[in-house]
Amino acid sequence: MRSPFRSPFAPAVLQSALMAALGVVSSGCVDNQRPVYEAQARQTTPISVCAQGIAPPARQAEGKAIVRDLEPEQWLEIMMPEYASNDGLQPTLTDCTGHYVFANETLRYGVSLDGWPHLVKPDDLDVRSGPKGVKALRLRAVNFENGDQGGPIALVRAVNDRAEVFGVGVYRGPEDAKLTPVRLGNETMLVAEARRCPDEFNCRKVADLYLLRRGRLINAAQVDLERVLRVPSVTEKGLYAEYKMTTDIEYTPEGVQLLEQIRVKIIPYETQGDRDSDRVLRKVEFRRLLRVERDTLFSSNESLWERVVGQD
Repeated sequence: MRSPFRSPFAPAVLQSALMAALGVVSSGCVDNQRPVYEAQARQTTPISVCAQGIAPPARQAEGKAIVRDLEPEQWLEIMMPEYASNDGLQPTLTDCTGHYVFANETLRYGVSLDGWPHLVKPDDLDVRSGPKGVKALRLRAVNFENGDQGGPIALVRAVNDRAEVFGVGVYRGPEDAKLTPVRLGNETMLVAEARRCPDEFNCRKVADLYLLRRGRLINAAQVDLERVLRVPSVTEKGLYAEYKMTTDIEYTPEGVQLLEQIRVKIIPYETQGDRDSDRVLRKVEFRRLLRVERDTLFSSNESLWERVVGQD
């Protein structure tokens, strides 16, 4: 049976104590004998908002925590306690923090191609590992007209005989978007990288940065990692200006360090150039910082893209 101690408001320590006192171990989570590595002390690991007991590992490491692998179906049952693999996903499903999974503005107009209930396929769930055994989960359950896919996301970790959910949210993006946990000082953050290219001269790769707040994953900022755009030149009549931006990103205790670089190039046509007019006009570089301010990431300055594009 599933553990009843999954309240989003109960402290993680209290949940552990109650489960230990009652000898509660979930029978729905089979023992997985594939420990990944021994985790370090958890003084910088976030507090879980939902937890469930799992069968203890066969090998014990005295004084050290064993980070575990769980099957995707196990994680879905912990994230969404009402979910059963045979019954599929219902549109009114709630997650372990009590929020409706699909009643979210981000997922508006998303459609389950197979109808409801939506039966989850193995390839629908993406799992990526991060620091200290924390994993990012993404379930692609609904589809959009532009090709995006959406569904719940979570930051989780399984250690020894306990599976923990640190935060739950939703995400909409391309099928190949990459979601990764990162450390930001004492913060654990989720970064979602996605590329959209309507055409080769209008392409953009962005990173959505999610903070853990009150058991939820909150989209705190969006950063351009790569961007290219061709527009009619302001200074060179009859020619075009091509703007190409790249951003080096670093996660530090002070915040997210961004080094933005833009190259401005003059070209004669949209698709080709020649010796006389196909030339680099200038290069611009700027560094700025995103620092944590409560539930958001506050930028020390405006994006370089906003200040340069359209001015040649």
